[in-house]
Amino acid sequence: MTLDKTCWMIMRMCAGKPSVLLFCRTHWKCGASMLMKKLPPLTQQSSLEEDVETLRNSLDNLRNKMKVGLEIENHLKKKVRDLEKQKILTDEKIMAGISMLREFLSQNRNNITSILDEGYSQLKYDLHAIEERIRRLELNGGTELVSHHNLKESECRDVHINTESNAELNKEGVGPNLSNTTATMENRETSEALALALQEKVAALLLLSQEEERHLLERNMNAALQKKIDELQRNLLQVTNEKVKALMELAQLKQEYQLLLQKGDHDIKQSKCHSETGGKNTFQDGEGRLKSLLKKSYFKRWTGTLDSERNDVESYNLGFARMKVENATLRESLESMEHLTSSIRRLRHSLLKVKECTHAMTNNSTESLENIIYEAKLLKIALGSSLPVSWSAVQDAEYGICTNEVLNDNYTLSSKEKVDFVSAAGFEMVELLMFVARLLKESAWRGES
Repeated sequence: MTLDKTCWMIMRMCAGKPSVLLFCRTHWKCGASMLMKKLPPLTQQSSLEEDVETLRNSLDNLRNKMKVGLEIENHLKKKVRDLEKQKILTDEKIMAGISMLREFLSQNRNNITSILDEGYSQLKYDLHAIEERIRRLELNGGTELVSHHNLKESECRDVHINTESNAELNKEGVGPNLSNTTATMENRETSEALALALQEKVAALLLLSQEEERHLLERNMNAALQKKIDELQRNLLQVTNEKVKALMELAQLKQEYQLLLQKGDHDIKQSKCHSETGGKNTFQDGEGRLKSLLKKSYFKRWTGTLDSERNDVESYNLGFARMKVENATLRESLESMEHLTSSIRRLRHSLLKVKECTHAMTNNSTESLENIIYEAKLLKIALGSSLPVSWSAVQDAEYGICTNEVLNDNYTLSSKEKVDFVSAAGFEMVELLMFVARLLKESAWRGES
């Protein structure tokens, strides 16, 4: 029996005794061991009081722990809020500092540019002032020489003046002239030195600006060339994918055509065999005739025209597909021919320009010739890597040519294989341009040597 059942039985037995009922209710989960041993009531009360005290102590401890936990949680929440506020403040400070640094940088840049402009204007003003002073000094030197010449003439005319007075006058006249000439010479030297320094600075600035412009042009050219190369690569991939799809379709059509031809030959052979055996067979009764009429082979004799019409339709479809492929090849050849002629014309004009400047051959002309040769090589590579729509590993079917022809040597095809006339003409024109460019380059080297 379980503990609950025993307690319930004890309560029914002692229905009129309140002390026993109270005892059972208090010891509902502790068991009926106290009743079995028949303990006195004082011990029961003391044990109950101890249990109550332990429960109260545990409740107090739990409440204290709960209070401590709540305090810790509130403290941590406050810390988190403080940290979030500090983070927001630090972010604001950092952004404000960055904005201040940007403003300071822009101000310093503007100040530096203004200072440089002022210095440049001041240098120009000083140059003009120095040039004006030089001109004035030259004019003053000329007037002093004229006055000195006049004094000498007056001295020659006044013969009655003593030699001592003449010597004193000569000393007084030569002294200031020498000081003026030395001052003018010093001013000229300083002005020449300043002019040379300014010229050197201007030349250095011009060289720097030219170098910067050249670097910018090279960067722009490289970026444009990279974009063009990427675009050409995309176009090449797209064209190759389309050509491969067209070639796959053409191969499938040729395979179907061959299968149809084989099927037609087989049907013709079967019809011949049936026609030969049909005259020999004689049917003895009507039932046998009906059975032979219901056979598929008999119906095929009369429905052979439908198979021929179907073969005609399939042959028409094959011819239409072949016409489409030929039209696509013609369009592609025309477009490639236009592109080839435009590029060859451009290279020819550049060669003519270089040839006109042969009398003054410089590094620029040699660089332009090298660029022309490089572009011609790129065009040659493009012509060699292009795959025409009409290309296929299998030759035309009507033509009965075997499909297992192999290349004899490097870049040499068999006599029966077709060659793209556009690529062949492009190769020849590019080779001619490269030959002319090399001749011009050799002539330039000979002229320099």
